[in-house]
Amino acid sequence: MKKISLFATIFVAFFAFGVMNVEAATSFDGMEENGVITLTENVELASKYQIDDDKEITIDLNGYTLTGPTDNYLIDNRGTIKIIDNGSSKGKISCPSSTSSCLRNLGEMTIDGVTVESAFAAVKNDAENNYSGNLTVKNATLISTRTGSTSVGFTGVLQNWGSAIIDNTTITATENEYAVFARSGSATNTDSTITISNSTLTGSYFVVQERDGSNQTTQTVNISDSTLNGQAKGNKSSGAISSYSGDITVTTNKVSVNNVVVANSKPGTKITFDMDYNTTLAIPEGVTVIIPEGRVLTVKLNGVKVGDGKLEVQGKMEGAGAYLENANAYYPTLQNAIRYGVSSKGTDTIKLLSNIKETSKIDVNLNKNITIDLNGYTVDGTNSVVIANNGTLTFVDTSKDKAGEFNPTITNNGSLTIEGGTFANAPVTNDGATTTLNGGTYPIEDIENVVIPEDKEIIKNEDGSYSIVPINEEIEVIDPEPTTPETPVEEVKEEAKNPETSDGILLFLGLTVVGITGSVLTYRRLHN
Repeated sequence: MKKISLFATIFVAFFAFGVMNVEAATSFDGMEENGVITLTENVELASKYQIDDDKEITIDLNGYTLTGPTDNYLIDNRGTIKIIDNGSSKGKISCPSSTSSCLRNLGEMTIDGVTVESAFAAVKNDAENNYSGNLTVKNATLISTRTGSTSVGFTGVLQNWGSAIIDNTTITATENEYAVFARSGSATNTDSTITISNSTLTGSYFVVQERDGSNQTTQTVNISDSTLNGQAKGNKSSGAISSYSGDITVTTNKVSVNNVVVANSKPGTKITFDMDYNTTLAIPEGVTVIIPEGRVLTVKLNGVKVGDGKLEVQGKMEGAGAYLENANAYYPTLQNAIRYGVSSKGTDTIKLLSNIKETSKIDVNLNKNITIDLNGYTVDGTNSVVIANNGTLTFVDTSKDKAGEFNPTITNNGSLTIEGGTFANAPVTNDGATTTLNGGTYPIEDIENVVIPEDKEIIKNEDGSYSIVPINEEIEVIDPEPTTPETPVEEVKEEAKNPETSDGILLFLGLTVVGITGSVLTYRRLHN
């Protein structure tokens, strides 16, 4: 590697570029021709190379390595510079300084097809006085090898105070460091904007948005069709403006994935969770979240809120015990669904998706109107359900076999309706409350406390429990294509009177269905 002395720097700078600022002058040893510097060997600059605002320079690495000083920028640009690499094998820019960014831009800078590796920040797109950088990076690789704490002055692999466009670029920080640091304010009180597409960002934080100083400046980050490895940080109250679009892949199981990426995604965005995810998830309208094969989405306490978005589970979803139908949300328990999913005065149906155990008291209050569909599953737990403060609760069981069970105790200080289900205890109704039992099965020791409507009756089941059923309900079975009964109707009616000898099916509510092929058969519900 060839190291250029300060004397040679001044000499070549004078003849190659005319009279320049001696302190900022650098040299490429006569490699410049018509504003294009083409490397013919590896070069190490002795000091920073400054480009004034009236200069236009192109640097072609040509497959070689350009190394910067140990204590300053490699390039400090106020003019216009393009950095390219037309070599058959690609070279790179390398900066050993651990306290200074590698490339600083206050003018117009384009980096195309180049690798920039730095011990500190790779690129600082800056704003100062009347200067504000415009940066374009494409088909490039930006790397910081710095390790340590992000709190000690680090500015990210790419720091943006101005306007930047990044495309088809890989930006990689080491563990604990930032990939992109979007900043605003400082002495110039300027906003910043960065647009990133078709890129891969990797760091402890793939992006951090931050305002410097007490001002109203903003940091806008627009990311599309990219892979994002790490967390994200940005506070709207501090000027962070974010948007995500296209096909986004995230790989970090952190709540910021939801709070920053998912929350700020535009309609039509598809976000693939290429990791096992087990924290908050709320999908905006028009946004699709994909859980790919081999990955697991675990539903936590505050739920998975799909809403008007879309959730595609190609892998697995675990821990979803209850589904909130109107809100289109999943929760592990009834208590979580009611607490986090149903707002005050809200109305919704909670459908069980699996057997669940309630470990906390379930409060139905604040004018909430909730229907619990047991859906054939069992709710266990020693905690109680308390209906209060104008709360309304209805139990149904829409499953085919009506096998749903509810074992916690129920105390009604509001309004309770039970249409179906098997209950370990009859509900307790306190003064001023209303309990309507249109169905359900209850233990024998509680049956004396049950008050039922006039059109219902209580029957004893074979297991000793009791069910509430309609009185003398008639059911009409209609065959759309009448045929001649294989068994005379009179014999069928006789069988119906003797269910012990019938080949029919005894259902949960005591209905005996007689096996018959015929046009119309009307019969009454049979009781023991």
